Amino acid sequence: MIAQCIKIINLATLAVVSEHPAIRVGEDYPVLEVFAERTRALFRLPDRVESREPIDTPGMWDAAMFEIVSERMPTCWVAGLDEGRLTPAAQEWQRPVVWKEYFDHLSAAVAEYDRLKAQKIIAEGDRLAE
Repeated sequence: MIAQCIKIINLATLAVVSEHPAIRVGEDYPVLEVFAERTRALFRLPDRVESREPIDTPGMWDAAMFEIVSERMPTCWVAGLDEGRLTPAAQEWQRPVVWKEYFDHLSAAVAEYDRLKAQKIIAEGDRLAE
């Protein structure tokens, strides 16, 4: 699934803002994970290419900021359901501690993220070329 940013919403204030260093209006982003609950939905997106962080810092963004430009769901996604939250994502990312391990820079978690992100981005590129 690929989403195009159509506006930027500050998650703390819910106000629409004109810019943010991590995302740009008009750019397309591969959706790595969807986090949906009754009152809102968030997309997990990878960092923009020019990020200078030592590891990618995939952020959670309000789904209302985006328009879906490729509706194809990744074949590796499965749906997780936990305490009323629906989370379509790769099976490997359904573990409760996966993002804690990743942001703690555990090498296995970082390698797993890099592998799945590359796999997803390549698959999306192939689909868009069809």
